[in-house]
Amino acid sequence: MATAIEKNKVINQIIKDFESTDETVVLKALIKVRDKGKTTVLEPLFNLFETSENEEIRTEIKSILADLKDTYALEVIIGKLKTGSEALNEVLLHALWNSNLNAVDFIPELVDAAKDGNYMIALEALTVIENLDGPFSNEKLTEAQYILNEYFEEGLDEKEAIMRSILDVILQLEDTAF
Repeated sequence: MATAIEKNKVINQIIKDFESTDETVVLKALIKVRDKGKTTVLEPLFNLFETSENEEIRTEIKSILADLKDTYALEVIIGKLKTGSEALNEVLLHALWNSNLNAVDFIPELVDAAKDGNYMIALEALTVIENLDGPFSNEKLTEAQYILNEYFEEGLDEKEAIMRSILDVILQLEDTAF
């Protein structure tokens, strides 16, 4: 069984390999991530996604994120939605939906990402919200409605229909809220 020191060495090597200019080294590091603890390298993984122009690397990162099952990862992903690029945020929302991490406590953050993001981010956020398992908090749903009202007051754009769908889902969830 690997000691904590050995695990830290492996994680540090993976992070170092992410910075390599050799795409083969980066891809091998991504393979190691699957076996050696995905959640411990989330921030470096996000950074790699945002800086890499290699589609194979970006696709592998998207796949890794979609396989996350750790609730710690949920909090990290939600936190990153505030600062991530639109491309990363789309991938993060896709990962939330695919990994079945229940973001029920983060509905306002999901709505905020949809409000601030592009059409695809709003669509991904809608998909996540539609697939949430309750119980739902009235407080969180009210906060989400407030964010949506801000969006509608600011003026409409190409994602208006999706944002109205998000509002419809939020209103339906109110019927089951505590």
